[in-house]
Amino acid sequence: MKKILVTGAKGFLGSNAVKHFKALRYETYGIGHGIFSQDDLKMIGLDHWKNSDISSNVISEFQQNFDIIIHCAGSGSVGYSMKNIDEDFKKTVDGTYEVLEYMRECKSKAHLIYPSSPAVQGEHPDQPIKENYIGVPASPYGYHKKIAEDLCKSYSKEFQLNISIVRLFSLYGNGLRKQLLWDACDMIANAKDEVIFWGTGEETRDFIHISDVLSLFNILVNKKEKLHIVNGGTGTKNRIKKVVETIRDLINPNISINFNKKVNKGNPKYYCADIQKIENYGFKANKIFNQEIKNYVKWVKNLDD
Repeated sequence: MKKILVTGAKGFLGSNAVKHFKALRYETYGIGHGIFSQDDLKMIGLDHWKNSDISSNVISEFQQNFDIIIHCAGSGSVGYSMKNIDEDFKKTVDGTYEVLEYMRECKSKAHLIYPSSPAVQGEHPDQPIKENYIGVPASPYGYHKKIAEDLCKSYSKEFQLNISIVRLFSLYGNGLRKQLLWDACDMIANAKDEVIFWGTGEETRDFIHISDVLSLFNILVNKKEKLHIVNGGTGTKNRIKKVVETIRDLINPNISINFNKKVNKGNPKYYCADIQKIENYGFKANKIFNQEIKNYVKWVKNLDD
């Protein structure tokens, strides 16, 4: 039986990755913070769990030769990185270094998937972002992700490690309890007559459903080249004003939506993926955001029932 290790297996991306590869008959191993009951482990399909920081030594304690490692652990928030630079560095950079060191020390043949972010490229014109675009990160989060990417590139080249760096754009799906869609649902549901969001509303984001991300992972782990850097997006540009108004219409059409016209520091204005590279790999997004946002809002509303 093939074996997969998922760091950060208690998070949204990590837990869904565990479920996905368990369904593909992998034996699943996880590391992260939190306590799982036996029922919880069974529910997400996690066979082995360590409640621990990420370190080469802890991974080695499993005494397994993994086929796939998905390193989901680390910081997932620009806001957190702005307030907690040291901790964000440790979570993102140190954790990635430990995974790479494990692979180097044990001469691992595993395919490492590192979920990164377009935040490594910073501000960009209002057009699709290619993987080779070189920009300047706008936040500690972006800088730390870039350092982690550079570590992956270096280790792949020097030690012949199999690594795919996937710059995930705006990941979403039922179960996600943070970021724009979740916050908008919460703010609108609890508003009396008005909700004020950051920015102008003309900002754009490229939303990619969790199931499409996992399909992309499937493609990448079967690639033979040592290093891949790809965008994880759909190539569809969604203006924030339209997104939050759609959520408003689904929850309470009487709420007024306004924007404070302020710059949300650390968050680039435009995000949309150029997907030519992953399309050449055979990727096609199956989930349409305009439909799936309705399913997401329905899921959120059912939480209160």
